[in-house]
Amino acid sequence: MLIKNNKHRALSAGCAGVLLLAFTLAMAGCSGPADSQEQPQAAAADKPVRVAQVARNQRARVFSLTGTTRAASRARLAFQVSGQLAERPVRIGSAVEKNDLIARLSQPELGPAATAAKADVRQLSTQFAQAERDLARVEKLVAQDAATRQELENTRARRNTLSAQLASARAQSERAQNSADEQRLTAPIAGTVEQVFFEPGEFVPAGQPVVALSGEQSLEVEIGVPENLLGEVAVGDSATLTLPFFDDREVRGTVSQLARAAQGAGQLFAAVITLDAGSDLRAGLSVNWRVESEPSDSLMVPASAVASPGGTDTPRVYRVRDGIATAVPVEPGEIVGENVLVTGDLAVGDAVVTVGLNNLSSGRRVRVLDD
Repeated sequence: MLIKNNKHRALSAGCAGVLLLAFTLAMAGCSGPADSQEQPQAAAADKPVRVAQVARNQRARVFSLTGTTRAASRARLAFQVSGQLAERPVRIGSAVEKNDLIARLSQPELGPAATAAKADVRQLSTQFAQAERDLARVEKLVAQDAATRQELENTRARRNTLSAQLASARAQSERAQNSADEQRLTAPIAGTVEQVFFEPGEFVPAGQPVVALSGEQSLEVEIGVPENLLGEVAVGDSATLTLPFFDDREVRGTVSQLARAAQGAGQLFAAVITLDAGSDLRAGLSVNWRVESEPSDSLMVPASAVASPGGTDTPRVYRVRDGIATAVPVEPGEIVGENVLVTGDLAVGDAVVTVGLNNLSSGRRVRVLDD
């Protein structure tokens, strides 16, 4: 009985195994062989970007140049001799008239030297006058055979010697007087004292400015002009200046001078603008001068289209054609508003990427978003 039951259980287990195997094969037949392999990865999606068109620069370049008003007539007064400053009756802001005393040196030896030279001139002048009279008298005596020719020659030689001595004495007296006069500085123009450089009692070297004067006539402005603007500025051009610290008040003038050479390599060219008469300005005010130049024949793209403008990589833009973004190396130039001038293999109307530059590579497919 036990043996019969065991056979029955084994037969039942065998039947169940057959049924499980048949079910597995049936399921395998329904799923098909394709499901047993991995599916290929989907292609990368097109990168969404926004673009803008390359344009030609149509805007004039505007440069703001700065300067300071000054008097058209100015003077820096200096002594031609060295000495101690004995007197300076003016101070900053003092109004002076022409020939007013500005400063005086203390050199006691120059005054007596000039006085002695004048005395020599007076003495020789008297002697020369007497020699002239003696010569005239001897000439008459010779004509009357009352004097010899030798006496005439001696008298004439003495007169000539005194004439030469008198000329030398006058020159020496003039030099001595000039040296004495150089102890005094007088105003060559009417105006206002702008600066003082030495105080009474200080030693003043020859040639060093002691006082700076500003005339009371017209005003002018000296402004440095860069070399790329020289073609836009010419003598005789009218100029409109603004006062930035007076609500941009406008004043007008005329370009009166333009330097032919700069003071050195990379330096600016000096332009002088004479302000129109009647302005109530004064020297020392800051002014701005806006100068426009013709648009350069160059291409322009939005600044946001330039990738790596200051990085280690070459600056570039991504041009989009037929859904493909291609990197185009460019050389950025002047910034014009929100755009930048560039040079490179571009043409007017080319579409360049402005939004979506992150992780964008040359040859990547892109999808241009509508604005």
